[in-house]
Amino acid sequence: MVEVRIPSTMVLNDYHLYNIEIVVSPERQVHKLSKRFSDFVEFKKELEASLHRTIPYSLPSKYSSLYKSKESTIEQRRVGLCEFLQGLLNDESLRNDTHVLEFLYLGENTFTASEAADGLQTGWADESKSIKTLLQTVRSKLFARDTNLVDCKRIMDTCGAKLDKLERFQDEDGLGAGEKRRRQNVVGQQRKEYEELCVLVRSMINANGLSSPAKPAFKRSLGKAKETQETKPLDNQQLYQHQQVLMTQQDESLDQLRGILQRQKQIGLTINEELSVQNELLRGLDDQIDISQRKMNSAKTRIGKIL
Repeated sequence: MVEVRIPSTMVLNDYHLYNIEIVVSPERQVHKLSKRFSDFVEFKKELEASLHRTIPYSLPSKYSSLYKSKESTIEQRRVGLCEFLQGLLNDESLRNDTHVLEFLYLGENTFTASEAADGLQTGWADESKSIKTLLQTVRSKLFARDTNLVDCKRIMDTCGAKLDKLERFQDEDGLGAGEKRRRQNVVGQQRKEYEELCVLVRSMINANGLSSPAKPAFKRSLGKAKETQETKPLDNQQLYQHQQVLMTQQDESLDQLRGILQRQKQIGLTINEELSVQNELLRGLDDQIDISQRKMNSAKTRIGKIL
């Protein structure tokens, strides 16, 4: 977990600088630097250009200074820049990017130790997710038409071993009390589900034996597949080639659809950004109207007293 703070600002040559503090776990070393707001704007453009996509972290509006006081604008930008960096530096897909490291004057191995420390928790979470998947697999197999009870039993044995391992590591050193309780609740719920499925598997084995796979209760006859006029004159090789052509055409259609959706997404993002700017301008205008209305009411009151 990377912590970002911007506790203060300062003025240098008529420019406002934002004093940034970056705290990287587990050493908790504080890295300090100062940046102008325009530096962030330029950095975001360069980063998105290098990635060929829009990052999901936004900067404060450049237009707030048009209708807000200088102090309010600086405070809004201070909070917004802190949130921007907090999201960026806790995004594992972005924080090791060369542009990010150079912009913040960080070394290439800055986040290596932090990622290693987070790996323990990630490994536990992955194991828990694996158990959940196995339990879902067994449940779906049990209610399938061609139930393979031997396969279900083998999966349950694997799931039991994983649960035992998960229980041993749910109280790792360095975990907070809240995280320990969360892990205990997750393991307890998965253990309960595991035991219920074990009872169900055993009862089905006792009722049907260990035949693999069990005979289905019924067999559906689909009849002979009908050929179309297009495929009837084709031999096996020609039919295979025909199928390949159809699949290629489908792939091309999907690629075209994906391109259309990507363009629509980009248009939507652009519209959203423009609407955000317009909304801020409208809010500023609304504030000015309220101020003007109060002044007008005050003037009417004074005129009434004079008359």
